[in-house]
Amino acid sequence: MKYSQNDRPKISEQWRLRNDNRNIIAYKSTVEKDVFRVLSPVVASVVPLFNGTNTWLDIKKVLFEIYNLHDDVQDLWSRRFDTILDDVAGMEGFISLEGNTSPSLSKQDEHLIPDIANYHYPVSRLIRPLSVKIAFTNRCVSNCIYCYAERKICEEADINQWEKIFDELYENEIFLVDVGGSDIFSRADGLEILNEMAARDFTFFVSTKKRISPSEACCLAQMGIGRFDIPPYLIRPVQISIDSTNDEIASYLVKQEGYFWQSVQSVKNLVKEGVIPRIKCVLTALNANEIDGIVRCFSDLGVKEFSFAQYSRSQFHHKDKLFLSYDQKMHISETASRVKADFPNLRINIQENTYVGGPRNLSWEGWDNRAVCSGGRSNFVVQPNGDVILCEQAPHNDDFVVGNVFKEGVLGVWNSDKLHDFLYPDRSKFQGTACYDCSEYDKCHQEKGYCYRDVLSSYGTIYDAQPECPRQSKIPVREI
Repeated sequence: MKYSQNDRPKISEQWRLRNDNRNIIAYKSTVEKDVFRVLSPVVASVVPLFNGTNTWLDIKKVLFEIYNLHDDVQDLWSRRFDTILDDVAGMEGFISLEGNTSPSLSKQDEHLIPDIANYHYPVSRLIRPLSVKIAFTNRCVSNCIYCYAERKICEEADINQWEKIFDELYENEIFLVDVGGSDIFSRADGLEILNEMAARDFTFFVSTKKRISPSEACCLAQMGIGRFDIPPYLIRPVQISIDSTNDEIASYLVKQEGYFWQSVQSVKNLVKEGVIPRIKCVLTALNANEIDGIVRCFSDLGVKEFSFAQYSRSQFHHKDKLFLSYDQKMHISETASRVKADFPNLRINIQENTYVGGPRNLSWEGWDNRAVCSGGRSNFVVQPNGDVILCEQAPHNDDFVVGNVFKEGVLGVWNSDKLHDFLYPDRSKFQGTACYDCSEYDKCHQEKGYCYRDVLSSYGTIYDAQPECPRQSKIPVREI
């Protein structure tokens, strides 16, 4: 084993467990991406024992009893259990040997005991969502020239309607409820909505370009938003978007006068209340050299985390002049290594790639190891009027809407035929494409799915193979 047999494992504080009746889900309490594992029956049998009291040896002895393994085969099965438990210990920060016990295990352990006789494993789709992203509004406080959102005029449900949806989510142990859409502070009741979410222990992420006043910063701090002196499973980051330390460039990119100085004041107000924001920057041809300046300026104000993304094509507001050149991309890669070395105590995430379009076919091995599309498998997106789509970058129209939470409920939409049919399209829809006569069609679409967002932006339809597919011969339009 990777650990000593006498170590006493416990589940890290940022992880939660959920009993989905047919299986046990272990998931990381973050909305950055769905990080989860459907536990194997063996691990699910003993996961309540990962509480800091039992040793690995104790846990294996329980497995011997559960599976009625006698002395003559225990040595063999001990090695097999070591392999299984090593795999669990290797999950991204799942096991800890110090600190407090995960909140998951503060509940009655009986709740986490699975029905092994009817256990489903492995699975390609969860019985209920792990996370839900809600766009409370499509309105925004700025008008960024690089915006990828559709920003369609849409009726907005009121807070009373959302509270009923929040209650359904809470009752079904769906705690990853992210804030999507445009800027929630465009709504007069934005803080009230966040307060209702925080009151239900939801984990979410707040991004804004609004000037945060001292009183608003105080409200966010009182709700535990943007603070890191709270339990790790309740961390809810706050992000301030700023693309340049040159106010003229910063203001032009977001179409808002004095935007750099506004951002500086927002950060100061937040930090004063103990809220430590993240800084997000979109790198375009107009601000490709801004990484150094932004990190130096805002780290001096107390910011500890930065994220830099390259401008990419969207369906709705694209401008070719904003694409980064190959030389600019190379400069970004060179800058990334240097800045991270200069600021080792900061978390700096910089998107690095140097391709500028054309075929991007993967090897078959790379294609088989691609990420699973989470839309409809572990999450979905709710629009301001309650309509559900499976990707926030998909158009909000009848072709992509799979239900409405106010009419059908969250689980009603999740289990609907319309969602199922969209998620698993009939092969006939792909006639004339590389997918149509592919022997891997069923396996590909059932198990991992494909990124219809990338397909749509590359070929103008969702019914085609991804640019990364080894069988795709069509050259996509430049995406990034």
